[in-house]
Amino acid sequence: DYSYTETVSGDTRTLVTTFCPNHPYKNINPNYPIKTSTTYTVPAYPKYDTSNTADLTSQGGIVGVLFNGAMLFSPYGGPNYGSVTGYSNSATAAEGDTFDLCGCHASSTTSSSYHCHVPPDCLLQQLNNTAGSHSPQVGWAADGFPVYGPLGPNGIQMFTCTTLGQTYGTDVCTNDEGGYLAELSSVDNFKFRYYTLGTENGGLSCSNPRGSLPNSSFYPNTPTMYYGCCPSGVSCSGSFLSTCGSSAVDGYTASYTPSSSIKYASGLPLNCDACWASGESGTTPSSCSTSSSSPSPSSSPGSRSPSPSSSPTSSQSPGLSDTELEAYQTSKYGM
Repeated sequence: DYSYTETVSGDTRTLVTTFCPNHPYKNINPNYPIKTSTTYTVPAYPKYDTSNTADLTSQGGIVGVLFNGAMLFSPYGGPNYGSVTGYSNSATAAEGDTFDLCGCHASSTTSSSYHCHVPPDCLLQQLNNTAGSHSPQVGWAADGFPVYGPLGPNGIQMFTCTTLGQTYGTDVCTNDEGGYLAELSSVDNFKFRYYTLGTENGGLSCSNPRGSLPNSSFYPNTPTMYYGCCPSGVSCSGSFLSTCGSSAVDGYTASYTPSSSIKYASGLPLNCDACWASGESGTTPSSCSTSSSSPSPSSSPGSRSPSPSSSPTSSQSPGLSDTELEAYQTSKYGM
């Protein structure tokens, strides 16, 4: 049911997806992925505007699209927990025990809602997230800036500068909201980008719920503020974005062309390396026996051709059996 396409026309980048992932998922809470072909548009020429930011601390629902077909959500976990003020009332702390083996979960039984609040493990594994190297791009934020995994320049584990006691704009660390302003010509042709902060489990784990979660030092795991705005003439799907003002500046370098920033125009292959046996279906898709899960990104700064991953090691958790998971769901949700 997975589908993802990406095109650019004029000032608009158009993402069309079913919001069904290309990897296994497990319904740990009462909700589940629902297939709905959806068009999501973001600026192809993003603008950086510190005077017209978008506060995401109370923003529920989609704030971006990931290449695996999942939605990107902010750390806000919903009205039960209130406007997110820190790790203690973030979705990771409050709902992390329902994140599946790939680090995501759904929030509805009537509409598309499969989403991630933490680094997307299975997607990062498929895109060859490698220690010592900058993380791959995992998707697009609503304001048109790229979203990356947890590793920054030269493979540095990214934290906020506040967490590290360092200086934003001088040291390699993000602002308090998970954004990083710098020109990284070996990575992309943008001047600004977002990171999903936290540890990731390698993408081969069979553990349900997700084996481990990023701790409070990695807050926020996804952005809590967008520094991009909606330019004049662009129909932005992110209705929470502010309209660009006179202070807005180009968020891209002179080398940037929107078409060259498209990495997976027709989406990714099925992620056949992930632990399908622990997914909801319990079986590996038959197409995985004849296809490769390694994508072929277009040539662009920082793109890599992923190599096939290794098999899960003995140190990886086998996760809960279906019987154990059913007992867990009953005790937590009365299912």
